[in-house]
Formats: sequence, structure tokens, C-alpha cells
Amino acid sequence: MKGFTHFMSAVAAATFIPEVVRMSTSSRLDSVEGAANSFIMLLPGIFGLLPDFMDFKLGQFFSIAEYEIDPDPLNPNPQEMTDIFAKAVNQAGDTGKDTRVQLFPIQLGASLWRQYNIIFEPRAVVIQFNEIVKTSQCPIYGTAPEGKRYGRTELKYELKARTNEICWMNKAIQWLRHKIKGPDHPPGPVKPSTLDILSGTQFAFHKESDGKIYFNWLPWHRTWSHSYVFGVILSIPVFIGAYLFGLYNWWLYGLVAILGFWVHLTEDMTGHIGGALFWPLHMPRSEGLELFKASDPRTNFSLDYTAIVLILWNIDRYSTKKIDMPGWLFLLVFLVIPLYIYFYVVAKIKKKLHSAPKPTMEEPDGSAEAIVD
Repeated sequence: MKGFTHFMSAVAAATFIPEVVRMSTSSRLDSVEGAANSFIMLLPGIFGLLPDFMDFKLGQFFSIAEYEIDPDPLNPNPQEMTDIFAKAVNQAGDTGKDTRVQLFPIQLGASLWRQYNIIFEPRAVVIQFNEIVKTSQCPIYGTAPEGKRYGRTELKYELKARTNEICWMNKAIQWLRHKIKGPDHPPGPVKPSTLDILSGTQFAFHKESDGKIYFNWLPWHRTWSHSYVFGVILSIPVFIGAYLFGLYNWWLYGLVAILGFWVHLTEDMTGHIGGALFWPLHMPRSEGLELFKASDPRTNFSLDYTAIVLILWNIDRYSTKKIDMPGWLFLLVFLVIPLYIYFYVVAKIKKKLHSAPKPTMEEPDGSAEAIVD
């Protein structure tokens, strides 16, 4: 999920604790018992941002890649890029040691970037240059590069999308995913990756017992920072600080900090990457439930809207009590019905877009998989 979604979800979760709401209410409201002008309601939101903040502002800089692909903006060479990528994969297979490759974006101006796709065949990697995009990721049509747009290099080893080295936590996740979604389908090929703006991306390769190479996207993401145990450790200074400053209900500050951190991890587990939930007691990163995609605007909007409604509902019922209707009716009118209408309209628009005719593109010579719509 996006950072704002994690923040709002964590705050919403904290508002289910009546004392948190009363402590966050202005002391000028004499009718509210426990009103204390506290900012405690913001604390879980801050801790809800911490896991990704630590990853993107700290963790990624300690993940050193053995290979780098940094294209020349004036004369990018897709074949040279795929050659470097293949060298990293082949080294992992030859030596049995994990290797990493860092890909950088192609920046053409203050807000202009050359987009490119990395397409994975079972035993080959393909890079395809696309149009120039703005920082908003909107393409500028008619800017596709002339001449050589594709590079393709054969691999000595086959790439795979899912690991077969399953730990006890992955077994638990797979069991839960089976109960929610039904039996897992056999993993398909590694999905294409699009790179355009900002910081680029990193891949790691690990040779497994079957001789294939497990493809790991962003190996530094959702590892040590996405741990329920680490969330408790980070809350210890909050407990100590609140106690030393003599804050009212000092113990509650540490509890809501843990709650905000845990809400982030739980939301992330609905996606595909998962997390190292019990680091440092259990180091490997688990799979996710694969229910949603973190970048899906529908998921983020619906969670943001739900959080806002729940915050307003909880603040009213634990403090001001101005909403003159039963709780079930409030949630039905302001939460369930609006979300139903939203998803109904989105489904109609999506169906209309899918039914529209799509333009066809000519495939490049030598690679049937090298076109990504």
C-alpha cells in the first residue's frame, strides 16, 4: 500500500481504543472525560510509515549490487544492458552464490524519462525501449526511439518466479492463501518489469536445489524492517520516553506505536512480497497472500476512504456523540453503500475498456515474447 494509506489505516486502528480518542480531544470540551489535548492519535500513523521509510531511506543503500546497468541517456544500448543482466544470472548459477544487479532509470530532462521494459523468457532476457514519459508516468506518444529498440541475451540457467525452498512461515502463508483463494496455480514465468522514473530497481538471483535461478525483486525490501518483533523493539524508547516525561497513560503511547507498526505489516501481507515477520528470530522473507497489489489505486482509495469514515465514527462515539443514528446505519450509509457504488462504477469502466479494440504491434525478429502492451 502507499504511505498515506498506511498512515490513515494505523490512525483508524488506534481510534478503536476509547482512551486514545479521549486523550486526543481538546480539554476545552468539558463534557468529555479524559480529554487531554494529546497528539497520541498521530503516533500510530508515524509508526505506520516507519517500515517503508527505513527500507527506502536506509536499507536499500546497504544492498550493494555486483552488477550495475546505467544506460547512457544519449545513446542507450539495449543489447549491452541484457548482456550485463545475463552475466549476473549466469554468475549466480556458476558459483552458487547470490548475485544482484541494479538497474538505473534513463533521465532525459527535469521531468522526462525514457521508459523501458525488462522481459523474462525462461532462458533469455529482453530489454525493450518505449516512449518518453513524464514524472507522472504519462507517456508522450510518438516518442518511441528510432532504430534499435530491443536487446536479447540467452541465459545458461532457467529463471523461476517462486522459490521451492519453503520455510515453515511460507508453508503457513500458502495454507492461508489456499483457504482464501483456493489452490495455488503452478507459478508461471517471471513477469515483465517496467522501469521509468526516479530511483530504478534491483534484482537478486539465487540458485536453488533444482538448478534453476530464483528471481528476487527488491531483495532489500520488506526484510528486517517488516518484522512484528522489530516493531516491539522500536516501541521501547516510546514507553521509556513517555514514562520519563510523566505523560498521562504513558504506557498507552508505546502500545499504539506497536499497533501502527503492526497494521502496516498486516496490510503488506495481503500483497505479493510478504515480509520477514519475525526477524531476527526468523530471517527469511515470506511470501504474501497475493490478494491485492500495493500500487492498485482501487485498493488504496477504498482503504483510505474506509479509514476516514472509521476515524470520524470512533471520534464521535467516544467523545462528542453528535451523530444521531445507530452505528450500523452510519456505516451502511457512509461506508458500505459508497464503496459498493465505487466498485460498481469501476467495474463498468474496466469492462468497457477491455471490450475496446486494442492496436496491434509488430513483433521484433527473434523474440516472440518481446512485446509488452
